[in-house]
Amino acid sequence: MGSQHEAVLLGSIPLEIQEIPTIPEVEVMQVDEAPKETWIMPILVYIHKGTLPEDKFKARRLHYQVARYVVYDEVLYKRGFNQPLLRCVDEEEGNYILREVHEGIYGNQSGGNSLAMKVLRQGYH
Repeated sequence: MGSQHEAVLLGSIPLEIQEIPTIPEVEVMQVDEAPKETWIMPILVYIHKGTLPEDKFKARRLHYQVARYVVYDEVLYKRGFNQPLLRCVDEEEGNYILREVHEGIYGNQSGGNSLAMKVLRQGYH
């Protein structure tokens, strides 16, 4: 009826305004996950708060280790002498990066050493 050109039929097309959605809203609950303890956490805590571990050996090692790291836009990077800043990643993100470089769309199934060098060239630590 809507595609006909007769003026008599155009007035008989009902117009309906829907006030509420026909599909019910899905209730989503937010899950607060405690942050995992990774190798990055002690370095970030020391850089932000200046807190060292209780153990003297670990505190001394962390103090010397932190000198090679910098935080930029809330992301931890490792400084090198002749290389750009390397973005520090945790185990889960590192696993994804290695899989993507190794077997991703442009991957060539390279060996261990060449895979590690590719990841370093991409700017990850």
